[in-house]
Amino acid sequence: MSDALLDSILSTLLPGDADWPSAGSLDLSAAVRADCEAAALAAILGALPPDFAAGDADARESALRAIEAAQPAAFERLVAAAYLAYYTEPRVRIVVERLTGYAARPPQPLGYALEPFDEALLATQKRRAPFWRRA
Repeated sequence: MSDALLDSILSTLLPGDADWPSAGSLDLSAAVRADCEAAALAAILGALPPDFAAGDADARESALRAIEAAQPAAFERLVAAAYLAYYTEPRVRIVVERLTGYAARPPQPLGYALEPFDEALLATQKRRAPFWRRA
């Protein structure tokens, strides 16, 4: 799947607006390809009309809706990979911070206060004999 074609798919799934960048403009194709099964991507690519990237937004959306109906599992994998790549992208996290006030950084180590770990919770497990073979 070419980056340009995947970018057009991503821009159709996450088109962006005045606040949000479109997913296709963020160079996410490598991250999506790495996180989505190759077979799922190949199935979606094979189902696309030849002029998909050249079509207007309505035509691209219609084509993707048809693929979603025909191949829901492959489409779900693509959408999950697209959303993961998009919402972990630093430029998108900055938009999230600006619009919501939620800090654009990982929640730990500066985030949520955690109670100290209670080692007593492991007492039963520590008394058990190993259930694996030593190598």
